[in-house]
Amino acid sequence: MSQPKACRCTGKEKTTIEGLSKIPSYTGDFPSPLQVMWYVPEQDELFKLHISDTEIRRWIREAAEYHGIPHVLLAIILQQENGPNATAIQKAGQFAERTITTFGAIVDKRLWDIFPDAISKGSSGFANMSRGALLDASKYTENNYGRNPLSNEVRYRAFGIDQDTRVSGDDWKADLYYCSAHLRQLIDRVTGSPCHNGALTMDQLREVIKAYNGSGPMADKYADDAMKTLKGASTGASTLYFYEQ
Repeated sequence: MSQPKACRCTGKEKTTIEGLSKIPSYTGDFPSPLQVMWYVPEQDELFKLHISDTEIRRWIREAAEYHGIPHVLLAIILQQENGPNATAIQKAGQFAERTITTFGAIVDKRLWDIFPDAISKGSSGFANMSRGALLDASKYTENNYGRNPLSNEVRYRAFGIDQDTRVSGDDWKADLYYCSAHLRQLIDRVTGSPCHNGALTMDQLREVIKAYNGSGPMADKYADDAMKTLKGASTGASTLYFYEQ
């Protein structure tokens, strides 16, 4: 991997949200995705067969904190990408589809682009990120924030081996950091403020969420649904399943 270089951002920037009421923590089970995941264990987790949902929500919080983005923003993106109302069959199909894409990206990376781009460069992983978005966000983090998209604790957690594979889906914990890096990139882009440090308006928040999905009518619906969930979560009308303080 390329080495981070000197840049204008300090790495201590923190973005908050203005106008969103406090959202209560959720401590129950995830309704989605399928409770099977690809994960590189830490040295003391080699024989650990179960990771609790609360522990995964801690990973989510830590990834958001590392990149200085709102915790609830990462949580709502994960909820949008892992529909809580999906049936068991849909969850299994989603897991299979994303696993095939991840496998294609891993093979493609090592064997000189032998997999069709439609598979290897598609979206996959916990946050359903495309390979292009992941690579671009990683370079953005290195070039503008002077650090790796993964914290050292996450990057070298298994016997000091570098886990920064730049592949979406081969490790849920890394996925969260890559997604947070992309959201930081989108925050800077939407606000027009590289190294953004301050509060997002609700309109800017919606634009960041929309940009994560893309553009056009479907992206507008994606953003509107997310904003509805966030506002509902603050009043108790809906639940933010991936958010625990």
